[in-house]
Amino acid sequence: MFGIDTYTVSVSAPGKVILHGEHSVVYGKTAIAVSLGLRSSIVIKEVNTIGEPAVHIHLPCVGLQEDIPLTPTIQSLFNPQLSPSVSGKFSWRLPDKLDHDTHLKKVEEFLHKIRPNFDSLPNNQKNSLRSFLYVFSGIFGSTKLQVKSMDISMGSELTIGAGTGSSASFAVCLAGALIRLLKLKSSSYEFYDQSEDFTLKEKEIVSEWAYNCERIMHGTPSGIDNATCTFGSLVSFKKGEKPRFVDIRLNLKILLVDSRVSRETRALVVKVATLRQQNRETVDNILAAMDNIALTALQVLEKIGSGKCEADIDSDYQHLADLWDMNHCLLSALGVSHPALERVRASARARGLACKLTGAGGGGYAMILIPPATPRTTVDSLSGQLLELGFKVTETRLGGPGLTLEM
Repeated sequence: MFGIDTYTVSVSAPGKVILHGEHSVVYGKTAIAVSLGLRSSIVIKEVNTIGEPAVHIHLPCVGLQEDIPLTPTIQSLFNPQLSPSVSGKFSWRLPDKLDHDTHLKKVEEFLHKIRPNFDSLPNNQKNSLRSFLYVFSGIFGSTKLQVKSMDISMGSELTIGAGTGSSASFAVCLAGALIRLLKLKSSSYEFYDQSEDFTLKEKEIVSEWAYNCERIMHGTPSGIDNATCTFGSLVSFKKGEKPRFVDIRLNLKILLVDSRVSRETRALVVKVATLRQQNRETVDNILAAMDNIALTALQVLEKIGSGKCEADIDSDYQHLADLWDMNHCLLSALGVSHPALERVRASARARGLACKLTGAGGGGYAMILIPPATPRTTVDSLSGQLLELGFKVTETRLGGPGLTLEM
């Protein structure tokens, strides 16, 4: 029997873009990622039903509509184990201690039972189902709370597979919503006030669950995407270290321009590695310069975000623009720009605006910085020209909030 109490949870999380450190991060240099004004959102609604309980998933962004029965079969997933090197009992608060491979294997086995044609689904649908069941069973499987039927719907303003953190944004929304639901169904959480948004501790747990989902999606993620989508604002990162959340208030206006040129990240990384093998000292100097740009940009952004620099705002934005220009030119020197990206950049420079590629390059996106003093006519003129050239243009902002509870 199901009780009459039901809950509805709604959360959202941003996408992300790399601001500085593309490619150089592979070689131990500093990277900076910022949250994107484009967001994903998820709504989970418990429902009272007659008959067998089920989870109804609606993910139009990947064309997925799925009903997952909550029959005794799924109970095989509801006993997640700690990693062999860790003693004790698993808790949803310890996603970094979960035996990831074993739990994922159980999820795979369950999906093949309920969906015999699972292997024939598109990859983004398979990964969405894997991630949902992984997090759902991992979180609720360590509790004794009753699981009811529920409707889960997700929407996103992000383009799938475009380097703007769509998978991490999805995972953050999913983990955040399920943890919120878990807490609403229980009053035994020592760090929780139902009248408040997510606490820092909760966001850390959400980010770790999302990182595990990123492992499902991408194999060996850096951790910067899930951290940025969870905490928002700005995150700095170096290989081998945990991402560092920089709590500042940023509100950088940009034009995000889709070159409509597809690119393969792995091939571009190999291209830079080959260039470095042939020109070790020169490329290392370029990478060192990119590291210096990232660290300098971090200082400028912290100054802008402090809200104490009104008198210098124009010069600070000009400094930021100079860093964008230099960073793009260094990336171009590594051979990862593209004629389409250079056309975007030429249009921006003709109006005195800085533009750089973001992500792996070779196509993908370019970002154009729009300082506060930029006339509206300039922005409209530039957007119009880029649209005429066949590019997709989105006006948005960088540095907004991360995971947020929607009331």
